[in-house]
Amino acid sequence: MSHAGRPRIRPGLLVFVLIMSVFSSTSGTVAEDEKIEVEVVVIDEIAHDPGAFTQGLEMDGGRMFESTGLFGESTLREVDPDSGEVIRFSTLETTLFGEGIAVVGGNIIMLTWQNQTALVFDKETFSIVDNLSYEGEGWGLCFDGSSLVMSNGSSSLSFRDPETFEIHRTVTVTDYNGKQVEMINELECVITPSGQSVFANVWQEDRILMINPITGNVLREYDVSELSLQNGDGHNNVLNGIAHKDSSEFWITGKNWTSMYLVELPMFSDRNETFCNSSCLIEGEILDNWTLLLFALVCITALRIAVSKDEEGEGPNNRHDEQPSTTPTKQRSGVVGNE
Repeated sequence: MSHAGRPRIRPGLLVFVLIMSVFSSTSGTVAEDEKIEVEVVVIDEIAHDPGAFTQGLEMDGGRMFESTGLFGESTLREVDPDSGEVIRFSTLETTLFGEGIAVVGGNIIMLTWQNQTALVFDKETFSIVDNLSYEGEGWGLCFDGSSLVMSNGSSSLSFRDPETFEIHRTVTVTDYNGKQVEMINELECVITPSGQSVFANVWQEDRILMINPITGNVLREYDVSELSLQNGDGHNNVLNGIAHKDSSEFWITGKNWTSMYLVELPMFSDRNETFCNSSCLIEGEILDNWTLLLFALVCITALRIAVSKDEEGEGPNNRHDEQPSTTPTKQRSGVVGNE
């Protein structure tokens, strides 16, 4: 069979194409490194005590719990999720400033702002059964099923033992450009379609972040400014309460807000949640790229061997790369070269 006019696949060119393909896929990851804003859909609205300086909000088996702050006014409450009415409450000592809460089994753990103490309440009686110590300030808290995740007003999240409060690890929250996000406040641990995530609000801002708890990368951002506008414009009347109900539904409220909102925060289960900013790319994807390059080199080596054997079998006068072109016009126009 004649090979005249058959385009030859040059190993050097193939190497170039494969390498460019590898790095093009990497560039695609970087191209996705952009701000992902998702619309918030309001499903329901109920009343909220305007005197409640909300610090934490939690749903547990259909029951709603809320913590409030300020010295001399801090409380732990159970709230009716159908009406917003306070069912019962317990007042903290006047020297304590209540902060975020998390339900762990039969207990509710509440942080304090600057007292470096976490109060452990019995969920049914609201009596304090234990105290846990930590260093620094306490802001937000949530339980992911194995660890307590805690914020302190910085860009850092600490993962702690729920019994001893010992820190197992920490992660820094970073935005789409790899910049640290400060003032991380109220937290909510949620199992999303792609795995565990941490939802958080940023103090003094009308946004909720969806965070990858392994890398600290912000995966999504939800704008709730329209709801904030309906609840006063005071310096402290800010978003500060996130409680996961089920699926993509959450209860949210704020300090001294007059309403609580059941909203949908879409999580898009079909989207790749291994979103990675530039720093994560450097740390996590270089190895994958070198694996692809190694595979490409193996393919090139095999191709060289195949081409060499093919040329040996054809003989010196039948090498297709030495045949006179029968369609020079087409070759110049790129028809052959497009193979």
